[in-house]
Amino acid sequence: MALALRFASMTGAVGCQNTICAKAVGHPGSIIFIRDRNSRRQEVSAYIDYAHRLTTDDFEVYFSGKKKLFPRNSDLSFYNWDRNVSTSHSSPNYQVIAENACGLLFKNKSDRKIINVDPKAHPGDSTMRTPVETDLYLHVVIYDHIVRRGT
Repeated sequence: MALALRFASMTGAVGCQNTICAKAVGHPGSIIFIRDRNSRRQEVSAYIDYAHRLTTDDFEVYFSGKKKLFPRNSDLSFYNWDRNVSTSHSSPNYQVIAENACGLLFKNKSDRKIINVDPKAHPGDSTMRTPVETDLYLHVVIYDHIVRRGT
């Protein structure tokens, strides 16, 4: 959290976008949930493996506010609410468990801990769920999972 505040003050915190990205910094196990509207005004959402996206995207454009971090159909889980289309893809860090009575779950591949993204359920061991207030997106939640190796 201190890093998020420090980053926000360094960038002038033009918008919550900077804080959203900065809150996840330092937590390689973070999953970011974003729900927003695409260029066709369709509502879309995704669970984004933050550490994996760091390897595929230049986050400087997100931190600077030049571009918004946006859901992709290649993320852990993606849903287009208007077209009723969903996709899921495991990443190098998480296995997607979609066919489950508990709903959508993610299993960390390092410590094998389960992250439950149901807002009414406990997120799981070593995981903290943090809703983020922002005007830039319809809905944002960060799941900070502290990876415990060797368990």
